[in-house]
Amino acid sequence: MRRFDPTARLRGLSRSYRDRYGRRARALAAVLEDDDDVVVVNPWQLRLPRTVVLAAARNRGLEPVGGTRELVQRGPWLEPMRFARVEGSG
Repeated sequence: MRRFDPTARLRGLSRSYRDRYGRRARALAAVLEDDDDVVVVNPWQLRLPRTVVLAAARNRGLEPVGGTRELVQRGPWLEPMRFARVEGSG
């Protein structure tokens, strides 16, 4: 009796996962690359968690308007997230 080899199945699963979230990450990157002073991100439109949006924004030199405490008080999902460019970055 031959043993089941899940390698091919897992490879296909990881590829579909990467493609799905890759599209969402590219959409987030397009929003964050805006040249405005304040960038507004709606996580519900991108279908990404707020922690992912916050990490991506900080990686691009953006900080939340009002600090992270403001993000927590706004609500988990529906409220837009506002980010401003940090002086001296980019």
